[in-house]
Amino acid sequence: MDADYILAPKYKTRLTPTLIINSKIIKDDLNKLGVTANKSLSVPFSHVPDEFLPSFICGVIEGDGWVQKTGYVLNITTASKHFANGLLLTFQNWDLRSEITTEFSQSKNVIYRVWVKGKYELPKLSKIIYNNNTVIYDSLKRERMTQRLN
Repeated sequence: MDADYILAPKYKTRLTPTLIINSKIIKDDLNKLGVTANKSLSVPFSHVPDEFLPSFICGVIEGDGWVQKTGYVLNITTASKHFANGLLLTFQNWDLRSEITTEFSQSKNVIYRVWVKGKYELPKLSKIIYNNNTVIYDSLKRERMTQRLN
């Protein structure tokens, strides 16, 4: 194909290379395959069967989560309101004390933080997401979340 493309330069708020494709045909083909512009701003919360949901949430926490050193607070950061709401609903269904806060990134995009807070809440969450996990691995987040278990 004779499509023109540009590799956008890095700057303050974008540190990863960005490929700009100047072809409507290629853009439409990529959209059909699920590749969309600014996907991180609109990614939905996936429908995950209940039996796999704890493992899915575990992966989200390991990838985009932060756990306070004392093990009292956890947050997951996302740019997608839909994803944040899906996380919140999951935590609420698990009877965890949770909330969403918002702030703005350097590029003025909204950032959503989904919080689980409480001395007893994180151990409760850790029992849900780690108890049936057959994968053995070292994780600082797991260590912090489980430090208050009996």
